[in-house]
Amino acid sequence: MGINDEELIRLLTDATNRKVLTALNDCPRGLSVTELAERLASADETELDRTIVSLHHEYLPRLDEVGLVTYDRDENIVTGGHRSTGDADWMAVEALDELLSQFGTGDGPAERTVGRLEGREAVYDYCRDLADSADDELFLIYASADLLDEACLPCAENAIERGVELHAGTKNRAAREFFRERLPEATIWEPQMDWMYERANYPKVSRLIVADRETVVVGLWEEDATGEKTEVAMIGEGRTNPLVVLTRELLGPRLDHLDYQSDEFLGDLPFET
Repeated sequence: MGINDEELIRLLTDATNRKVLTALNDCPRGLSVTELAERLASADETELDRTIVSLHHEYLPRLDEVGLVTYDRDENIVTGGHRSTGDADWMAVEALDELLSQFGTGDGPAERTVGRLEGREAVYDYCRDLADSADDELFLIYASADLLDEACLPCAENAIERGVELHAGTKNRAAREFFRERLPEATIWEPQMDWMYERANYPKVSRLIVADRETVVVGLWEEDATGEKTEVAMIGEGRTNPLVVLTRELLGPRLDHLDYQSDEFLGDLPFET
């Protein structure tokens, strides 16, 4: 993995950098540094000035260096860069796994490590154990209806009986009906995270599971030359584990507002959604 790839992923784990990129995505013509700072900071003049300085000296030069933005220092204008976060080939499983495993932000060996599971059955076994050990919340997204497994239902049902809040998301309507019929007490919803479903050359997400906001499973499809797919997964355990922290940042407030995204809630609204 090249140094530019390492730096790119490190930059994308930073919440401020992602806010900068989101603001530019919403404004293709570009923004002045002041306009950008106004979107990131409060109305407090001192904080706004501090944000302008940090953007000018810290955030924008680094984002410009890896090609995520183009920063014209003479004109003080920031536009989208030549390197897209949607179709880049740096998002390889090995590259991300290697980088995350080097972060060392946890209190012990387990929290510093990003593990790897090989094969669908290994992923199923780990996820069943995760459902059995969940205390408060089990959040899952299935990007593929092919992964629905009747054998996993007893674990989910037992979790709900213990008082665990279960949220199941998928864009596939038939899969949502499956969850709704078999797990009527769960919140069923349609994910709005395009990064999980967009077409790309790098491995695609197959499933994402978060237990109690401190254990994460990210399933990925690996496809060989014949088109045969194998599921692998990255796992992180502990609230300070780098994969767990990154996933919580990516999901953002959705974890706290899933009831308002559910089919049941939206169906009760007096207008079409």
